[in-house]
Amino acid sequence: MLEYKDNMSRQISIDKIIDAVLSGIKKSHRQYEKWSGGYWLWNAPEYLITANVANKIAKISGPKFITLENGSKSLIEDAGARGRGRLPKDIREKGRVDILLWYGNNTPRAVIEIKNYIYDYNQYEKDIKRIKEFLNLNSGQSSLQFGLFGYCDSADTGKQKSASQKIMNKRLRIENRIKDILGEEFSITSVSSNIYKIEDSAWCASCFLIKRKGK
Repeated sequence: MLEYKDNMSRQISIDKIIDAVLSGIKKSHRQYEKWSGGYWLWNAPEYLITANVANKIAKISGPKFITLENGSKSLIEDAGARGRGRLPKDIREKGRVDILLWYGNNTPRAVIEIKNYIYDYNQYEKDIKRIKEFLNLNSGQSSLQFGLFGYCDSADTGKQKSASQKIMNKRLRIENRIKDILGEEFSITSVSSNIYKIEDSAWCASCFLIKRKGK
């Protein structure tokens, strides 16, 4: 147990991981805009963001590993989270997570889910429920420490609200809905990049940190 705690104390900070998520999203937006001759990221496939986020995390100095599209079943087993009984309905045994961050000692540390432009609640509800259940499973023994949900948003200025206001309002709505899903046993922290304005449009990268309280 002491060896495990010592290993954790040498890990890269959560702040650096969040910065990498935001940086990967921003890179994806600028990259696709350049590649496409001006189209914004919401036109691009989601895996572009996932790959860039994974690349940014991989470049952080410190003990860690990352895997993409990691299977739920193996994640649970490797984290020591498998208890008795059936898995919660929100975790599909044959499902996968976008990015799995590992401790340097080969045990899973964090589940990271990525979304592109969010239109409605249904796009991210299942992701948040899945993160919640992963962190809940055998939490006293599991190596999983936290979850991250990152996404890119953009908007145009309307008659009543600016593009920036639309982005900020949507972020608050998403945060409140995530809180409703998670309940009292979890904490949520919202972190975002600057809002980048181009004429009457704007875009932003956002990330939510999800943790069990006391974990």
